[in-house]
Amino acid sequence: MKRLTEISQKSIPFVFYAMVLIGLYLTSLYSYLLFHSVAEIFTIVIGCCIFILTWNSRRRLDNGYLLLLGIAFLFVSIVDMLHTLAYKGMGVFPGYDANLPTQLWVVARYIQSISLLVAPVFLRRTLNVNLVFVVYTVVTISVLVAIFANAFPVCYVEGVGLTQFKIISEYSISSILLGAIALLLYHRAAFDRKVVQWLVVSLILTVIAELAFTFYISVYGLSNLIGHFLKFSAFFLIYIAIVEMGIEKPQRLLFRNLQRKEEALENALHEVQRLAITDSLTSLYNRRHFSKVGEDEVQRACRYGRSLSAIMLDIDHFKRVNDTFGHKVGDQILQGVAASCRKTLRGVDVLGRYGGDEFVILLPENDRAAAVQVAERLRKKIAHIKLNTTKGQAKVTASLGVASVDCDKPSLETLLNQADNALYIAKKRGRNRVSKS
Repeated sequence: MKRLTEISQKSIPFVFYAMVLIGLYLTSLYSYLLFHSVAEIFTIVIGCCIFILTWNSRRRLDNGYLLLLGIAFLFVSIVDMLHTLAYKGMGVFPGYDANLPTQLWVVARYIQSISLLVAPVFLRRTLNVNLVFVVYTVVTISVLVAIFANAFPVCYVEGVGLTQFKIISEYSISSILLGAIALLLYHRAAFDRKVVQWLVVSLILTVIAELAFTFYISVYGLSNLIGHFLKFSAFFLIYIAIVEMGIEKPQRLLFRNLQRKEEALENALHEVQRLAITDSLTSLYNRRHFSKVGEDEVQRACRYGRSLSAIMLDIDHFKRVNDTFGHKVGDQILQGVAASCRKTLRGVDVLGRYGGDEFVILLPENDRAAAVQVAERLRKKIAHIKLNTTKGQAKVTASLGVASVDCDKPSLETLLNQADNALYIAKKRGRNRVSKS
């Protein structure tokens, strides 16, 4: 029963829409002027409603997209009201012919289309409301002054039809609206899916309406009639999208935005945690985190009587590489060594950059003999690292020292000191070799 009630409530706006369309059609059979006035009044009311509701909801909106459209539709409605009053047969502006309402129509559509194109810019930016009001006011007044002072391009000639300027303007407005559709689809992740659907359909109907308005010769013609039906439909769908789903049901957008912010915060937290434990150049464990993980490995190995070995690795004559080829090439060498170690080692092995050109490795479940074999494979792989530079080919070798944990002195410091002593022996014996303690 509750579900049926919800469906019934959701269908009310569409029932109203269908009734208005039928009413407009019947009105057009009686009097085109009455039809035009009623159709425009409905769109003006919708435009004003959009402004009122977005304005009153501005404190709940976390971006300026809807608020900008609300302000824009207020000024569109103002110009549309003047267009309605100036329409041929209304007699509100004596001395002006059908060119006046056509000019006002073009102005309103330019304001509408450009606003829809610009609005996505404010999806992640705050809106300076006072500045926006000033801009819309100045632009609208300036254009209206130009129209009533006969300084605006002629759009319609009695007995001839639309001017080239009016036709080009309609195509330009259609192009702007197509751009607005593209931007809306590009930023669709910022909206509820149904909001995007209604907005896109509304914009498509507006484009079709603009194309319909390029064909009429008489302001009472069929294409003009069709264009106003499409305009009303487009405004109604914008109402559904912005007012009913974006304002009356803001939790859809609010929860979506909250979820996106939580995901961004979680990703930022993971990145901070990653940077706290890794070396920025090689993405290996930094010395601080390696020491923490390594101490746990030593205690675990001694507690359960398991083997654990360490390798200290130092790049031979690394200062000479930096001095000869530059620090950028030196950094690439360090990254190459790190990559070679990752490819050679197992997933359970612990690898870190201990400082400068020195790397350290822990090999759980590996005794000294097995660790020597691993170290020898690493030495050979590093010897194959070559970089072609403008100063020639850069290549390096490495010296490695191997030690195994002594559970009589179960500490990482003791284990690494033994591996470091073995590394010193490897260097003393001519480098590019493996030594064990």
